[in-house]
Amino acid sequence: MRRIRCHYPSGDAFLEALATTRESNALEVYTTERFEPGEEVLVELYYTGLAAKMMVRAVGMRWHNARPRLRVRAGGELRCTGSEWRKVEFLRAVAAGEAELPGRRRSLRHPVIVEVAWRRVGEPDLTACTITELSENGALITTSAGLEVGDEVIVEIRTPGSARALEVLSVVRNRDHPAGVGVEFMARDIGGIHRLREVIRRIVEES
Repeated sequence: MRRIRCHYPSGDAFLEALATTRESNALEVYTTERFEPGEEVLVELYYTGLAAKMMVRAVGMRWHNARPRLRVRAGGELRCTGSEWRKVEFLRAVAAGEAELPGRRRSLRHPVIVEVAWRRVGEPDLTACTITELSENGALITTSAGLEVGDEVIVEIRTPGSARALEVLSVVRNRDHPAGVGVEFMARDIGGIHRLREVIRRIVEES
Protein backbone atom coordinates (compact mmCIF):
# COMPACT_ATOMS: atom_id res chain seq x y z
CA MET A 1 0.00 0.00 0.00
CA ARG A 2 1.39 3.38 -1.00
CA ARG A 3 1.90 6.16 1.49
CA ILE A 4 1.23 9.77 0.53
CA ARG A 5 1.81 12.96 2.49
CA CYS A 6 -0.78 15.69 2.79
CA HIS A 7 0.17 18.73 4.85
CA TYR A 8 -2.05 21.79 5.27
CA PRO A 9 -0.73 25.29 6.09
CA SER A 10 -3.15 25.72 9.01
CA GLY A 11 -6.04 24.17 10.90
CA ASP A 12 -8.41 26.49 9.02
CA ALA A 13 -7.06 25.15 5.72
CA PHE A 14 -7.77 21.60 6.92
CA LEU A 15 -11.33 22.57 7.89
CA GLU A 16 -11.78 24.15 4.46
CA ALA A 17 -10.56 20.95 2.80
CA LEU A 18 -13.26 19.02 4.65
CA ALA A 19 -15.93 21.55 3.70
CA THR A 20 -14.92 21.71 0.02
CA THR A 21 -15.82 18.14 -0.92
CA ARG A 22 -19.41 17.31 -1.84
CA GLU A 23 -19.09 13.65 -0.85
CA SER A 24 -19.71 12.19 2.61
CA ASN A 25 -16.73 10.89 4.60
CA ALA A 26 -14.42 12.56 2.10
CA LEU A 27 -11.43 14.87 2.33
CA GLU A 28 -9.80 17.19 -0.20
CA VAL A 29 -6.05 16.49 -0.25
CA TYR A 30 -3.20 18.36 -1.89
CA THR A 31 -0.39 16.18 -3.19
CA THR A 32 1.64 15.69 -6.35
CA GLU A 33 1.56 11.91 -5.77
CA ARG A 34 -1.11 10.69 -8.16
CA PHE A 35 -3.58 8.07 -6.94
CA GLU A 36 -6.24 6.15 -8.86
CA PRO A 37 -9.98 5.88 -8.13
CA GLY A 38 -10.47 2.89 -5.85
CA GLU A 39 -6.79 2.72 -4.86
CA GLU A 40 -6.21 2.15 -1.14
CA VAL A 41 -3.52 4.40 0.33
CA LEU A 42 -2.04 5.44 3.66
CA VAL A 43 -2.30 9.20 4.15
CA GLU A 44 -0.03 11.19 6.47
CA LEU A 45 -2.23 14.08 7.63
CA TYR A 46 -0.74 17.15 9.26
CA TYR A 47 -1.41 20.86 9.55
CA THR A 48 0.70 23.62 11.12
CA GLY A 49 0.16 23.69 14.87
CA LEU A 50 -0.83 20.04 15.19
CA ALA A 51 1.13 18.23 17.91
CA ALA A 52 1.66 15.06 15.85
CA LYS A 53 1.05 13.63 12.40
CA MET A 54 -1.74 11.10 11.95
CA MET A 55 -1.78 8.13 9.60
CA VAL A 56 -5.15 7.35 8.00
CA ARG A 57 -6.18 4.56 5.64
CA ALA A 58 -8.23 5.92 2.72
CA VAL A 59 -9.53 5.08 -0.76
CA GLY A 60 -8.94 7.30 -3.79
CA MET A 61 -11.97 8.95 -5.40
CA ARG A 62 -10.51 11.39 -7.95
CA TRP A 63 -7.22 13.16 -8.65
CA HIS A 64 -6.29 16.16 -10.81
CA ASN A 65 -3.12 17.87 -12.01
CA ALA A 66 -2.13 21.33 -10.88
CA ARG A 67 -3.54 24.25 -12.87
CA PRO A 68 -1.25 27.19 -12.00
CA ARG A 69 -3.15 29.78 -14.04
CA LEU A 70 -6.29 29.01 -12.05
CA ARG A 71 -4.32 28.71 -8.81
CA VAL A 72 -5.41 25.09 -8.43
CA ARG A 73 -2.99 22.78 -6.63
CA ALA A 74 -2.44 19.15 -7.59
CA GLY A 75 -4.52 16.79 -5.50
CA GLY A 76 -7.91 15.17 -5.28
CA GLU A 77 -10.44 13.57 -2.98
CA LEU A 78 -10.10 10.58 -0.68
CA ARG A 79 -12.76 8.72 1.26
CA CYS A 80 -12.40 7.15 4.70
CA THR A 81 -14.78 4.83 6.54
CA GLY A 82 -15.31 3.52 10.04
CA SER A 83 -12.55 4.15 12.55
CA GLU A 84 -10.42 5.87 9.89
CA TRP A 85 -13.08 8.54 9.37
CA ARG A 86 -13.35 8.97 13.14
CA LYS A 87 -9.66 9.91 13.13
CA VAL A 88 -10.38 12.61 10.54
CA GLU A 89 -13.33 13.86 12.59
CA PHE A 90 -11.08 14.04 15.64
CA LEU A 91 -8.56 16.15 13.72
CA ARG A 92 -11.46 18.36 12.66
CA ALA A 93 -12.39 18.85 16.32
CA VAL A 94 -8.76 19.70 17.18
CA ALA A 95 -8.59 22.24 14.34
CA ALA A 96 -11.85 23.81 15.53
CA GLY A 97 -10.56 24.07 19.12
CA GLU A 98 -13.07 21.51 20.41
CA ALA A 99 -10.49 18.85 21.34
CA GLU A 100 -6.79 18.56 22.09
CA LEU A 101 -4.33 16.15 20.52
CA PRO A 102 -1.78 14.70 23.00
CA GLY A 103 1.93 15.17 22.32
CA ARG A 104 3.87 13.09 19.86
CA ARG A 105 3.82 9.34 20.50
CA ARG A 106 7.05 7.49 21.08
CA SER A 107 6.46 5.52 17.88
CA LEU A 108 4.28 5.75 14.79
CA ARG A 109 0.99 3.87 14.89
CA HIS A 110 0.18 2.14 11.61
CA PRO A 111 -3.47 1.78 10.51
CA VAL A 112 -3.89 -1.95 9.86
CA ILE A 113 -6.61 -4.58 9.98
CA VAL A 114 -5.24 -7.73 11.60
CA GLU A 115 -7.11 -10.63 13.19
CA VAL A 116 -5.52 -11.49 16.54
CA ALA A 117 -6.57 -13.02 19.86
CA TRP A 118 -6.18 -12.06 23.50
CA ARG A 119 -6.62 -13.64 26.90
CA ARG A 120 -6.36 -12.45 30.46
CA VAL A 121 -3.10 -13.26 32.25
CA GLY A 122 -3.46 -16.60 34.02
CA GLU A 123 -6.51 -17.67 32.00
CA PRO A 124 -6.43 -20.10 29.04
CA ASP A 125 -9.48 -18.94 27.06
CA LEU A 126 -8.72 -16.83 23.99
CA THR A 127 -11.01 -14.15 22.55
CA ALA A 128 -10.76 -13.33 18.85
CA CYS A 129 -10.53 -9.64 17.97
CA THR A 130 -9.07 -7.19 15.46
CA ILE A 131 -6.20 -4.71 15.72
CA THR A 132 -6.81 -1.49 13.77
CA GLU A 133 -3.77 0.50 14.95
CA LEU A 134 -0.36 -1.00 15.68
CA SER A 135 3.05 0.20 16.84
CA GLU A 136 5.97 -1.28 18.74
CA ASN A 137 4.58 0.31 21.91
CA GLY A 138 0.94 -0.68 21.69
CA ALA A 139 -2.23 -1.23 19.70
CA LEU A 140 -5.92 -0.49 19.46
CA ILE A 141 -7.88 -3.69 20.01
CA THR A 142 -11.50 -3.81 18.90
CA THR A 143 -13.34 -5.82 21.53
CA SER A 144 -16.58 -5.47 23.46
CA ALA A 145 -15.24 -7.43 26.44
CA GLY A 146 -15.28 -5.67 29.79
CA LEU A 147 -11.60 -4.79 30.02
CA GLU A 148 -10.66 -2.08 32.49
CA VAL A 149 -7.67 0.27 32.62
CA GLY A 150 -4.79 -1.59 34.27
CA ASP A 151 -5.93 -5.10 33.26
CA GLU A 152 -3.08 -7.32 32.05
CA VAL A 153 -3.69 -9.39 28.93
CA ILE A 154 -1.72 -11.56 26.54
CA VAL A 155 -2.13 -10.54 22.89
CA GLU A 156 -1.36 -13.26 20.34
CA ILE A 157 -0.27 -11.89 16.96
CA ARG A 158 0.27 -14.21 14.01
CA THR A 159 1.90 -13.08 10.77
CA PRO A 160 1.12 -14.65 7.36
CA GLY A 161 3.00 -17.91 6.97
CA SER A 162 4.08 -18.03 10.61
CA ALA A 163 3.67 -21.36 12.38
CA ARG A 164 3.60 -19.83 15.84
CA ALA A 165 1.91 -16.73 17.20
CA LEU A 166 3.90 -14.05 19.02
CA GLU A 167 2.56 -13.65 22.58
CA VAL A 168 2.90 -10.12 23.94
CA LEU A 169 2.19 -9.18 27.55
CA SER A 170 0.07 -6.02 27.43
CA VAL A 171 -1.66 -3.61 29.79
CA VAL A 172 -4.91 -1.77 29.07
CA ARG A 173 -4.10 1.96 29.15
CA ASN A 174 -7.32 3.58 27.91
CA ARG A 175 -10.94 2.90 27.06
CA ASP A 176 -11.55 6.17 25.21
CA HIS A 177 -12.12 4.64 21.77
CA PRO A 178 -15.75 3.65 21.03
CA ALA A 179 -14.66 0.49 19.19
CA GLY A 180 -12.26 -0.99 21.73
CA VAL A 181 -9.35 -0.40 24.10
CA GLY A 182 -5.80 0.85 23.81
CA VAL A 183 -3.11 -1.46 25.15
CA GLU A 184 0.58 -0.91 25.84
CA PHE A 185 2.99 -3.71 24.96
CA MET A 186 5.32 -4.69 27.78
CA ALA A 187 8.18 -6.24 25.76
CA ARG A 188 11.04 -5.46 28.13
CA ASP A 189 14.02 -7.42 26.77
CA ILE A 190 15.90 -6.59 23.57
CA GLY A 191 15.03 -9.92 21.96
CA GLY A 192 11.32 -9.39 22.57
CA ILE A 193 11.44 -5.87 21.13
CA HIS A 194 13.26 -7.07 18.01
CA ARG A 195 10.72 -9.88 17.45
CA LEU A 196 7.85 -7.43 17.88
CA ARG A 197 9.39 -4.97 15.41
CA GLU A 198 9.83 -7.76 12.85
CA VAL A 199 6.21 -8.87 13.25
CA ILE A 200 4.99 -5.28 12.82
CA ARG A 201 7.18 -4.81 9.74
CA ARG A 202 5.74 -7.92 8.09
CA ILE A 203 2.15 -6.97 8.95
CA VAL A 204 2.55 -3.45 7.54
CA GLU A 205 4.13 -4.81 4.34
CA GLU A 206 1.23 -7.26 3.91
CA SER A 207 -1.44 -4.58 4.56
